[in-house]
Amino acid sequence: MKSRNARAVSFTAISVAGAMTFLYLGVLFPAMSLSFAAIAGLFTAVCVIEGSYSYGGLCFGAGAILGMVLFPLQAASIFYVSFLGLYPLIKSFAERRKSRILGWGIKFAAFFAVLTLYLTVLRALVLGAIPIGDWAVYFIYIAGALAFLAYDMGLGKLIGFYLARVYKYRDGW
Repeated sequence: MKSRNARAVSFTAISVAGAMTFLYLGVLFPAMSLSFAAIAGLFTAVCVIEGSYSYGGLCFGAGAILGMVLFPLQAASIFYVSFLGLYPLIKSFAERRKSRILGWGIKFAAFFAVLTLYLTVLRALVLGAIPIGDWAVYFIYIAGALAFLAYDMGLGKLIGFYLARVYKYRDGW
């Protein structure tokens, strides 16, 4: 039992280092910050698979703290802390529900909560002087929902790939 916990903790530490690497790449290449933050979030998913929710939460928490300390106010860190690093935990929780409708409801509720927070902050800081019609807000929510759906499906495929190609062979490590 101790070797399993030691392996999970060391794997979590390595995952945090990997997440920090991709957050740093998001700082170096600002146009790719959203993509690199999404890749950094994959490390949280791997920690949930290899350990449990607690190891995934530890990976996200350490990554969030280090990301905000090392790269404060950088887009990659903000995306990671606010949603992309935490989402694999939400996804895992939601997909363990018996009802698929409830699972999708949890996922979309989390996404729309973060999107609403983003829009509120943007309006307060940047877009306050620019009048935005209701149609634009509806368009943002619809486009965001479609992008989120693609992200969720892609993350699910990557998790499936990890389970099929890596997880079943990891006992020899």
